Amino acid sequence: MSAPDTLTLADLRTRAFPQPQLGVLGDPIAHSLSPAMHNAALAALRPAHPALAHLAYLRLHILAEELPEALRRLRELGFAGLNLTVPHKIQALTLAAELSDEARRAESVNTLVPTPQGWAGHTTDGQGFLEALRERTGHGVSGRPVRLFGAGGAARAVAAACLAAGCADLRVSNREAAKGAALVAALADPRAQAGDAGAALPADAVVVNCTTLGLKATDASPLAADLLRPGQFVFDTTYGAHRSRLLLDAAERGVDGCDGRPMLRWQGALAFRLWTGIMPPAAPMRAALGEPPANP
Repeated sequence: MSAPDTLTLADLRTRAFPQPQLGVLGDPIAHSLSPAMHNAALAALRPAHPALAHLAYLRLHILAEELPEALRRLRELGFAGLNLTVPHKIQALTLAAELSDEARRAESVNTLVPTPQGWAGHTTDGQGFLEALRERTGHGVSGRPVRLFGAGGAARAVAAACLAAGCADLRVSNREAAKGAALVAALADPRAQAGDAGAALPADAVVVNCTTLGLKATDASPLAADLLRPGQFVFDTTYGAHRSRLLLDAAERGVDGCDGRPMLRWQGALAFRLWTGIMPPAAPMRAALGEPPANP
């Protein structure tokens, strides 16, 4: 069941949109803060950018098997750009008419831009993660070990970005070991290895949760709390009205961390620039996300 403000494929089959629009596709999608964030940016920009006057960002509940038809229909409807979230980021690789170098390297698509040939697939997840990490910690991953949990679309983009940014090494742990091993093989970098979720973490590790554990308040953490200690940084890419078990465990042990809202804001801003040529202001996006201030 979709929320009242959420469109479905059935809506797309029958509705018309007189003006170009933006949107995010996913399943689930009700939790997404992307519409609030992007619509806040649009409202802030409209006085100086009249071309954005009729643009709005919509939420679309699209199942995996509906994605091909939905993308065809959204192109027919003249949508000006799309974001993709779980579970569409990998499937979209085969549906885009062309791929950016970053999307090809990460084997993941989170942003679609219309072209005369079809949708062009991009990923802003990896760069969004790096920008958010620098903002929250004052440094990136260069020379630091990264411990990544998950092997889906966001994990692929984050892994590729960390390697490109010079991380010391990357260990990928996934509940389905074969998927984790496949991601490591696709990365084709000697610094990337499959990891054991129960293995000890380096003292200066950047710990990144790219699983869906944390979307619900009742979710367990992807790793044991006793592996965490000060000097590490925990980046949980999930977000919600609650703090995830992982972030609660980190706080109890004096480990700095953040949820996925800074990454959401950065990847959204980079996607917005791809659609409009404009880098949106951070302040209204932060406010819409209810994002806490960065560490001093």
